[in-house]
Amino acid sequence: MTLSNVPTIISRTVKPVISHNQSEAKRNVLIMYKKLQRSVKVYWWDFEFWDIPIPVFREVLKKQFTKNAHISDLRIIDRKVEECRHHMQSMKHYYYNDYHVRNMLFAENIEPKPKDFLSKFLRGKE
Repeated sequence: MTLSNVPTIISRTVKPVISHNQSEAKRNVLIMYKKLQRSVKVYWWDFEFWDIPIPVFREVLKKQFTKNAHISDLRIIDRKVEECRHHMQSMKHYYYNDYHVRNMLFAENIEPKPKDFLSKFLRGKE
């Protein structure tokens, strides 16, 4: 065994975190998605998203799940499922306020900050 083979040997022996195959990972994602969709009304009420209709709120959550549909690595899928579970627990125990949840769900609607000098100058902020 040479040093050049070590990374390939190590990468082959890494086991998945939770799911053992693709169908089990898909099942875990669907279970998490269903839990989240069942709790939409509770989150909508508790975090005072009354300006957003419930069907739109459901669509935003669906979009958050479908934007990661291209991922096929089991470890990344398991990590994303656990991340969602963590966010749900944090929302359940009110560790997040409504601004945290809005920023998580509507992050793509936030205008990015200018990076170069000219853009900052034209925007009027430094």
